Amino acid sequence: MEQARIRKNWTKAAPQWLQVAYTSEATLRRFWRREPIKKQTFQDICEAVNVNWQEVVEQSRPIVPDSNFVGREEAINDLNQLIAQGAKLILIQGEGGIGKTTLARYFFDTQGFDLTIKLHIAMERENIISVELVIEEWLQCYFGEEPGREFGITLDRLRRKLQSSKQKIGILIDRLETALQRGSFISQHRCYAELLRMLANPSLNSVTLLTSREQLFESSFLVEIYRLAGLSEVAWEEFFCSHQVEIDTAALKEMHHGYAGNAEAMCILANAIRLDFEGNLHAYWQENRHDLLLDPTLENLIEGQFDKLKGDYHQAYQLLCRLGCYRYQEIPTLPKGALLCLLWDVPISRRERVIKALRDRALIGWDDGGYYLHPVMQAKAKERLKEEISNEKQQSKEWLLANRAAAQFYLELYEAEKVDSEKSLKYVFEAIEHLAVMGDFEECCNVLLFQVLGADKIENLRGTANLWNNMSRFISSSEKIIDRLSGIKKSLLFIPLGTIYSEVGKNSQALKISEQILAITSQKSESEEQVTFARISAYSIAGKAYRYQGNLHKAEVACQQANKIASNSGKNYWQALAVYGLGAVYLEKNRPRKALRYFLAAAAYAKLGGITQELKRELKKLFRLLFNPQIEQIAEVQTFFQKYNQNELGDRIKKFNILWNIARCFNAMKSFEVAKKVLDLTQRLLKQEDNNQHCLLALELATYYSGKKQIQLAQECYKKALDLSVNQGEKWSRAYPLKCYANWLYTQGRYSEALAKYRQLEELLRETEFFSMQADNYYYLGITILQVNPEQQQQAHKYLKKAKKIAKEIGLVFYKSVEDKADIHYPLMNKSSSHF
Repeated sequence: MEQARIRKNWTKAAPQWLQVAYTSEATLRRFWRREPIKKQTFQDICEAVNVNWQEVVEQSRPIVPDSNFVGREEAINDLNQLIAQGAKLILIQGEGGIGKTTLARYFFDTQGFDLTIKLHIAMERENIISVELVIEEWLQCYFGEEPGREFGITLDRLRRKLQSSKQKIGILIDRLETALQRGSFISQHRCYAELLRMLANPSLNSVTLLTSREQLFESSFLVEIYRLAGLSEVAWEEFFCSHQVEIDTAALKEMHHGYAGNAEAMCILANAIRLDFEGNLHAYWQENRHDLLLDPTLENLIEGQFDKLKGDYHQAYQLLCRLGCYRYQEIPTLPKGALLCLLWDVPISRRERVIKALRDRALIGWDDGGYYLHPVMQAKAKERLKEEISNEKQQSKEWLLANRAAAQFYLELYEAEKVDSEKSLKYVFEAIEHLAVMGDFEECCNVLLFQVLGADKIENLRGTANLWNNMSRFISSSEKIIDRLSGIKKSLLFIPLGTIYSEVGKNSQALKISEQILAITSQKSESEEQVTFARISAYSIAGKAYRYQGNLHKAEVACQQANKIASNSGKNYWQALAVYGLGAVYLEKNRPRKALRYFLAAAAYAKLGGITQELKRELKKLFRLLFNPQIEQIAEVQTFFQKYNQNELGDRIKKFNILWNIARCFNAMKSFEVAKKVLDLTQRLLKQEDNNQHCLLALELATYYSGKKQIQLAQECYKKALDLSVNQGEKWSRAYPLKCYANWLYTQGRYSEALAKYRQLEELLRETEFFSMQADNYYYLGITILQVNPEQQQQAHKYLKKAKKIAKEIGLVFYKSVEDKADIHYPLMNKSSSHF
């Protein structure tokens, strides 16, 4: 078909093709994506380019029979019919063990799906993984795409991937009932509704199957409910025969009725009959029928299997119970080592046999990815493991030992696979979960501080790649344990937590953390290194939070306090951190010359080990040159930075931050040529993976080109920054470039484009505490609406009121009079707006 198309010089959706084949563009595109279309249409499309359709049509791929899957032919047909009718979201509902998950997996495996994405929701609500992490994982693992720095952006990136994919994608979300209460999502996991709303989009090239014991009642999207009944008696008979079980019709009928055709019960019973009763169904039923019929549920059946296994093979029983300690969430299937580590009391030569015993009895699942427990089995295993604590004192250590072994296993796996940081860090955070369950909060803290952050170098508490790339995990883990800590260790964990709270828009919580650090350290002598650094960090955290909120006076006061303590510490690098914070405040206050002094001092302290008399003379000379730069003076500036920038790539991100801010100062002072020279130096520091820094560099280059009236180049840089920012996780890193670009569009008179960006920024800033940016955005929304749609004065006034209210609350001097600023930027505003 491709060759025939090229011969005719047609595109894949050529109008001539649509006319000759009597079809639509959408259908023709489905043909090219190898999606099912009507047979006659398929033939017409082929004949239009003189190709025999029988040579093109893809024959059904042979399906290898699965002896463990029986009796669901009707269900498969029903699901296909729903999909043919346009269903994108189908909920398979039924009681536990009925076969919901098995049906969904088999459907995706056999119905021509190219990719299957699976999410198994935890059995306990407190262990449900956040939807933000789920979507980040999907983007990274299945599409090689980095997530955004804000949930809505990350979700939109997944939507676009599913929309544009040429693969037929199946998505399985299993055990949805854990996240539901009376058919609606529980408050802490409402974001799952946002995910499902996106997956219900009819334009996606995907189908999502949900499994749940409970129905889903959400009005914001359409979900098809498919009620799955128990397997028929015929299916049970077919299954038993394939597993070498001798059929007794009367016994089978009673057994099938007693368990309501439950698929999980069928599997467990067949294996028990074959292994323990040599395949004699009648003998098995004669011995067990009365016990099981007392409560014909899958749980009772599992209880019987646990008890029987305990008596028959105690070591296998212990392993099954111990496997209840795993969460099966971020790591849904376990490598064999995760099982072996739980057999600490079994000789090495016999451990494989113990695992095989569980497999043979269908008490543990396995596939190419590893081992797992069926959800009901996991719940029962965990319950049994905990019962050992309360009932038998000599075994009271079982729960603690199992979690300790699991934590140790994950930590060792992390050390062995550090080369893949994203994957290996999952192991670390999983280890922390096990340690927290044990109540070993001190060890949780040690792992977070020293294995995640590398706090042997205390400055790393203020930010490392592991912290920035795993903020959601770090916040989740820290919040679980922080209240169980005390003293200086609690203060040290507060430092990174407070630092990233501001990045995700939680500045009030960052300020609270600052107060708590100061309260804890007030009881300690400031001569202690950790105490001193904690106090510096507390004021720096407060300074950053106030700056992000827009209260620059309080930000300056806090940073001055940090600088005062740092100066007395005698630690040059600490002084660098403190004066850097002051520089950021003064740059925000539009005092670039003063900011520049602090950034230069930060560079000197960080790299040179302190400011010497010689350096002071050179800085003074440099400063005189900076404000009237000539060509030869620019060369001197470049020489200075190169002289004090040996080993360029060492600490490249820290160097970049300082040099980038220095360039910002020069741009703000309209010393564009000097700014460009400094930006050239910063560019040499970066590697390809430094995505956030490339974004910031593009923004400042845009400012430079705009100042030089090179508008096309400026726009290209702004667009590049915006594209790069989509991959950022922190809301600030996503919002700042959007704000800069929107404001630039406004200055260029491109009001409609600016308005679209301001609206996008408004959505992004919701539920954040970036008050100054919010006020600024509301103001520009108001005046831009008046530029684009002058008749919409009421809406514009609403935004201007919001801007003034926020400005008044946080004391923004430049918003003292919104009317005055409006007169400057929008002189045609009539007097009806004067009540602002």
